[in-house]
Amino acid sequence: MSSMSARNPFRPTFGVSPTVLAGRDSLLQSFKLGLAEGPGSPFRALLISGSRGMGKTVLLNEFEDAAASQGWITLRAYPDNSMVDGLVNSAIPEALQNLDGPQSKRMLSGVAIPGIATVTAIADPTKKDPTPTLISRLRELATRLQKHGSGILITLDELQSANVDLLHVLATAVQDLLRDDFDIALVAAGLPEGIDRLLQHEGTTFIRRAERILLNPVNHEDSVEMFLDTAAEGQRHMTSEAAELAAQISKGYPYSMQLTGSLAWARSTLDNSDTIQAEQVDAVRDEVVRRMGMQVHEPSLHQVPDGELTILYAIAQLSKNGEMVSTGDIAHLMGVKPNALSMQRKQLLSRGLVEVPKYGFLNFTLPYMREHLLNSPHHRPIT
Repeated sequence: MSSMSARNPFRPTFGVSPTVLAGRDSLLQSFKLGLAEGPGSPFRALLISGSRGMGKTVLLNEFEDAAASQGWITLRAYPDNSMVDGLVNSAIPEALQNLDGPQSKRMLSGVAIPGIATVTAIADPTKKDPTPTLISRLRELATRLQKHGSGILITLDELQSANVDLLHVLATAVQDLLRDDFDIALVAAGLPEGIDRLLQHEGTTFIRRAERILLNPVNHEDSVEMFLDTAAEGQRHMTSEAAELAAQISKGYPYSMQLTGSLAWARSTLDNSDTIQAEQVDAVRDEVVRRMGMQVHEPSLHQVPDGELTILYAIAQLSKNGEMVSTGDIAHLMGVKPNALSMQRKQLLSRGLVEVPKYGFLNFTLPYMREHLLNSPHHRPIT
């Protein structure tokens, strides 16, 4: 296949694993070691936090693959009101059935005795088994897997949306199995402030003790390497200057990295070029900013009330080159006292839209939020 007809290897789609994972090798290695280490490993209860597009779901996918490579079974818990029921009545029975094979579906069990006709036992429909619980189901599965030297990985995405009572049931079950030395691991992911708010509840003590991993932007060197390696996977050369520029534009944010690479690849295809040059990366800069606004910022701002939006517009106006802005300056621009912003500030932090880089200051969590707000048709300069 020629490089011109090769498929674009960059994947700017939320939750889809990239062709080349950047900057997360040490985390993956620690997780693999944790599974092999045994039930006492701290890396068997993990809490991954990070802003939107920082690669939380992708990392969960990678952890699931790593567990599968060691023979573990993954159960996905979903942060809705059927989280526990889904595991008890669907996911775990299905996993047990897969271990049994197709014969498990039969209601009749035949026992062959040498020299005598096969004795067939018919299941008694009137005999009721105890109602299964999450703990009993997990113990049954873990006991079966123990014979094969493997275990259970439970993953939970969007943790901040989980029901606290159901999360308590899940955490209690996992803790119960860990206490009895079963091979089980729990990895949950979500937005930082939402997780912090959730963990204030008494029922989340075990989750609170989990190893906390905050996903930061990918460093420049790893970002450059990702661009070069991903282009090469697609059988197309990317110059070092192009990779450097792409890393600068994407700012270490995993989603914008894939977006920048994908658009630069497309630009080189339109130019009938076998090589991705710096000029082609530069040519897609404005489109990267526009798409970030359309695919990341607009959904993030969809349900933000006017009071919080005004603070965001104030930060955008006051931040000249993306630097942090003092809450005092924001309040002055808005014509209010700084303490009048406290409730909206708390909500914006909870939504993962702003961060506190230093006491008394705010900045946008996501790259190009400032540009999106200033170019928004709804923007009215605050005077």
